Amino acid sequence: MKLKFVELEAAALMSEVMFGHGFAHYGYFPNGIPPVLSAQSLGAAQMAYFEKLVEAIGTVPGGVTRILDVGSGTGANARVLIERGFDVACVSPSRQMNEMARAKLPQGTVVVDAMFEDFDRPERHDLCLFAESFHYIDLEAALAKTALLADKGVVIFDYFRRQGFAHGDGTRGTHAAFVAAVARQGVFDIVSDEDMTAAITPTFVIHEYLKNDKVAPFVRRFRAELKRAYPWRAFVMEKLLGRTLDKLGRRTGRAASFAQEHEYRLVVLARRGAKP
Repeated sequence: MKLKFVELEAAALMSEVMFGHGFAHYGYFPNGIPPVLSAQSLGAAQMAYFEKLVEAIGTVPGGVTRILDVGSGTGANARVLIERGFDVACVSPSRQMNEMARAKLPQGTVVVDAMFEDFDRPERHDLCLFAESFHYIDLEAALAKTALLADKGVVIFDYFRRQGFAHGDGTRGTHAAFVAAVARQGVFDIVSDEDMTAAITPTFVIHEYLKNDKVAPFVRRFRAELKRAYPWRAFVMEKLLGRTLDKLGRRTGRAASFAQEHEYRLVVLARRGAKP
């Protein structure tokens, strides 16, 4: 899990440096793979993802003001939500990313260092928001805690495992298991449930292109030049990083394998009996 946090921090930092928004989530490509594969097109798709998220929040019956951003990462989503007029609190188990969030969010914004299952504060929230964080949490535990915290509804923009690829630990479960668990719990109704897989997978096409066609050739030239000019330094670097650097340029087929193993959904839940 710690390695995953480091990867998310790196993605958020790159997004912050290149585009100014710091999003760590995937991109949303409603028109499919863009004609130009670039970091800029990925940054624009990440912004489109956020706008789709806000659109979904707007469909929660009764309207939403107070949001609990679960797995809030570096606070990029929370920052823009606050700029849009929402009252946002954050919870994440990563202290490092929470420090990044506190640095960018308005003073006084609640940012709690905790697993969602252990989150325990008296404030009420209209909505629990899961933007690529729901799959980290045990399904039953997530729904039970959400029932205690969300007065009006839930928005989940995340992926589920397809049948045959589900983990056995309760996380990254199937969409069918999620739907069954919601019905069994009886606290929320599913307002909308959209399959976004085809609009998300171009993210991996761009990742592969940038890694294999842009970064890998540069790294090969750098390694060769370092070996020529500073052989001892090159020797040390190869010992430490050689195997990792060798992976650059390898075709992984991530876009195809992700779509085969996962389905990415945008789900809106409304609490039964909530005041309109």
